[in-house]
Amino acid sequence: MKFSLAALATGLLPAAVSAAALSVRAAEVESRAITPLTCLVFGDLVSPWWLNRCKDHLDMVVIDLREAAEYATSHIPGSISSPFEPISAWSQMGPGDLLLELPEFSTLTAYLGSIGVGANTKIVLVNGVAVPAFPQAASPRVATTLKFAGLSEGRVSVLDGGFPAWTAESLPVTTAVPTLTPKTFVGSQDRSFLVDINYVAARINKRNQGIFLIDGRDQAVYNGSVLEQWASTPGHIPSAVNIPAQTIWNPDGSFKSTFELLALVRSKVGYGASRSYGEIIVYCGVGGYASSWYFVLTRILGFGGNVKFFDGSAQQWSQVYPDNMTVGNNP
Repeated sequence: MKFSLAALATGLLPAAVSAAALSVRAAEVESRAITPLTCLVFGDLVSPWWLNRCKDHLDMVVIDLREAAEYATSHIPGSISSPFEPISAWSQMGPGDLLLELPEFSTLTAYLGSIGVGANTKIVLVNGVAVPAFPQAASPRVATTLKFAGLSEGRVSVLDGGFPAWTAESLPVTTAVPTLTPKTFVGSQDRSFLVDINYVAARINKRNQGIFLIDGRDQAVYNGSVLEQWASTPGHIPSAVNIPAQTIWNPDGSFKSTFELLALVRSKVGYGASRSYGEIIVYCGVGGYASSWYFVLTRILGFGGNVKFFDGSAQQWSQVYPDNMTVGNNP
């Protein structure tokens, strides 16, 4: 026989407390105690509605990657501030002054534990939205870093449309900073998707063998008419095709549909690489936009292990191979 909290309490509390009031309170307690079915589906992208409905029902850490000042102005209740910056918990300077290199594994795992990430914690990443799309690229970059830390794809998601999507739906915001409860996070270093410059050099000009390089930078940078400040030589890695990462998102900062994203990839790669054959290596200037394409290809389009991530990107390539850069709009 099932007894409600209200029925049990009526015999223990003063008569002045009405059964109706207790029933309301009991319903509130029960609604929080029982995880809604919709919260059991944790996608690669989550909507503001889903996050608002589910964040208090799951072992979850919501990480706001915007600048600290933006977070201080207003943020999602319960979210923590951890700005994505070149030197931060999420990235460090590498040898040869390489930007946005992965942090030390031990440092990263210790940090994750300090912000409440445990053995089964799910993470939702929240970014800002702007043009150029550097803020949008923060979440995919951190998702890639979390994969390196051993957090599987089923435990990390991105709020589609970022913080602006949350406010557009008039959902609650706050300035209150939550109290963190540290946990123990061990992690398991995953480098299976990472490739170095020697790996890339051995695979240029092999599109006829199903090996494709995708350059995620803007077209003007790809073709060499604009030289990025961190590159020593203009142009792109030989045989790389250009799919600017900024084409991944709609104007409001939400991801384009699966059909649209696949069409972008097919427009340059064709069917030379797919989920079951071939290989795609993604890179950009310093590894930011490349992680956006890595996220799209592996998490949204399902290409999985066929996609590799060259973190050194054009910055490292132009340092090591300054005389082996291609200019123009052709691979």
